[in-house]
Amino acid sequence: MIAYLLASLPTPRLGDTPDVPLAAVLERCAGFVGEERARDLAWVLGVRPANERAGAEDDAQGETSPVQEPRPPLSDPATQAWAQFSDLVDDAVVLERCTRSKVDPQPYLRKPAGFRVDVSEGVAAAFDQPHPGARERHLDELRWRLADELRVGDPDGFGALVARAIQLRLAWRRAGWNEDDGWRVLESAQRRIEERHA
Repeated sequence: MIAYLLASLPTPRLGDTPDVPLAAVLERCAGFVGEERARDLAWVLGVRPANERAGAEDDAQGETSPVQEPRPPLSDPATQAWAQFSDLVDDAVVLERCTRSKVDPQPYLRKPAGFRVDVSEGVAAAFDQPHPGARERHLDELRWRLADELRVGDPDGFGALVARAIQLRLAWRRAGWNEDDGWRVLESAQRRIEERHA
């Protein structure tokens, strides 16, 4: 059944806007993968399952943790593997940023099991890029490649579906970038710097 789901979803490319919104991807898949896997896919896609409402507990979790995205318990090995990959990238980013700004990284680390040289080198290469947009594109390409690894042992199974969901999310994120928003972020960062040094 998952092979048919994969065939029904667009094959994303970084830089192109996908044809299907992320919530529609979850809706299309949820009835075929079971409740636990649908919850895992919702986390991967960054959307709320249709049967869950935002509650006060969600807000409280976001406020108490310096890591912005609370993670639900993940049931499938493919989503657990993605969580490890994501944590490796996020921790490498935290270490790069904290090293450059001379801030203690400990409160911001997720501390996944293991270490990957390619992830550490990929993040370091991203931080060598000339501007934040290029850095984010480089990090997205790293995440895209890591997502591809999920389908290697499971080309027509749930691992491939998780990889497609990750790549659709990355493609939508990239499609949402625009020059006006970039200038607003830059101006906001400049104001913060000026306020610190005033």
